[in-house]
Amino acid sequence: MHTQTYNPVEQVAPPQDLPQPDRGSILAVFEKIGSVAVPIAVALYAMLYLGLQQVYAIFGITPEQAGLDQATVFARLVGTLVEIFLYLLPVVGVIVTLFWLVNLLTKGAAGRALTWVREKSWVAATIAALLSAVGYWAFLTTTNGVSEELDIDYGSAVLPAIAIAFLGLLAPYRIMRQRGSTRAGMKVITGALVGVGLGFLLVIQMVMGAVDIYVNGNGNGFLDMVGFKNQWATVHDGDGKPVVKDDDRVLILGEKEGAYVYYNCGDQVTYRRPVEATVLGEFEIDPDFTNGGTEEPTACGYLTEQQ
Repeated sequence: MHTQTYNPVEQVAPPQDLPQPDRGSILAVFEKIGSVAVPIAVALYAMLYLGLQQVYAIFGITPEQAGLDQATVFARLVGTLVEIFLYLLPVVGVIVTLFWLVNLLTKGAAGRALTWVREKSWVAATIAALLSAVGYWAFLTTTNGVSEELDIDYGSAVLPAIAIAFLGLLAPYRIMRQRGSTRAGMKVITGALVGVGLGFLLVIQMVMGAVDIYVNGNGNGFLDMVGFKNQWATVHDGDGKPVVKDDDRVLILGEKEGAYVYYNCGDQVTYRRPVEATVLGEFEIDPDFTNGGTEEPTACGYLTEQQ
């Protein structure tokens, strides 16, 4: 009778080495860039949403009062993110291509240097802190507000932002960088703060454009990017009589619950008027109030100055 003996010590063949990704390759660089794209996009969306609220607040209303529901706002801002992505993708591609060329000319030395830098906790934490300072710089810059002269001091907040980032984030980033389980968290925080910084810069331009419309009737391309159209039209009642003095055009802000919402530059007041008793005409987007630069535009509020 054949008996089978059990050997508790089995001979297991050592596993074959799996191919390891080249951490200094061009694909690895692209992968690292993509890993922070999502938090940047989320932070950008949040900041653009807040910026849109501030734009309509310049005219004394909310986006909802202008007829913009959450679905419309979401669609507009997603379209804005796609447009920003289309602008930034070639820039990232050029940077990656230049790095690939440098790495090729140096026979891989640039890639190895990048890997060495990434493995140094303090170096990686310092770079992350500098990137995070962008968010605090933009935040501190916007706390000064936007004046009617549209002047913003961009330099005064640089040193405070760097100080905040280094004193508050450098040591935590270094600790997170040392552990593989927390490296992803550092990327998320850094990407979010970079997104907040970029978002604040866009919000500044959006608010500046809204203030310019409120004061002078002009706008900028950033408002158009987020779907805010600088559209002007004349307003008449059902009998064809002008509603606004001197038949001036007004800024059409939207339509809500059967009523048009518009801003009258003459007295700087926002009105609601029933649709059935209103006829809009002579529509124009981004009108030229200078008549080709031959006239000095009249600042808004001229009707109150005449009284």
